[in-house]
Amino acid sequence: MKFIFLGIVQGLTEFLPVSSSGHLYIFKNILNLTQDLLPFFVFLHLATLLAILIFLHKEIIAALGKKNVLIQIGVITCITVVFGFTIDYFLKDIFENRYLVIFLLFLNGVILLSIRKDKGSRDSIDISLKDSFILGALQGLAVLPGISRSGITIAGALKRGFKAKEAFALSFLMAIPAIIGAFVLKFNQLVDSDMSASAMAGGFAAALLFGLLALYIVRKALLNRKFSNFGYYCIIASIVILFI
Repeated sequence: MKFIFLGIVQGLTEFLPVSSSGHLYIFKNILNLTQDLLPFFVFLHLATLLAILIFLHKEIIAALGKKNVLIQIGVITCITVVFGFTIDYFLKDIFENRYLVIFLLFLNGVILLSIRKDKGSRDSIDISLKDSFILGALQGLAVLPGISRSGITIAGALKRGFKAKEAFALSFLMAIPAIIGAFVLKFNQLVDSDMSASAMAGGFAAALLFGLLALYIVRKALLNRKFSNFGYYCIIASIVILFI
């Protein structure tokens, strides 16, 4: 049941702009799970990837016919790798620091609140090299616990003037190579894992189902201009965690 619960947390927070790494850190400590859960979370990447492929299949098919979009997603991925690896190499030792997670979750909330009045008119086909560099850097920063990948990339796309639905599509299209890359890099740890098949299967199913739900919620919130409200949650959550 603990692993199903963590699957639910992963499925929801991977796509809701509230930081999956921050919440998994919090609940791992609340549930007092001392074993190495990295292989489990690596496995759950497959569930969240499948959720994106199912939910955005039309957008993915459309993107395959847009040469500029494909090129820019490639650029975004390269920039993400550079930023992500650099941060991971120099700061990995402090990722488990409670106060860092609290601060970054609070910062994540501030970023979301900063886009309350942002409106855009640009389509994804208009994405430029400058856009790609910025979005790639933002996605790389999301390796920090407490910073939401979807939140910071959607916020970045909105700040760059993209329409809400285009920002949504871009954020999750650029997530596909990033998720695949993260899975491949950590695959050896998954192979060496001694976790039970039932725990893995339960977590996978939960992450997939709740990932689809989270994608629906995010798109609905964006189109209804309610997306920034997640910022209030992040700020309140960070304050509550500080005192408990």
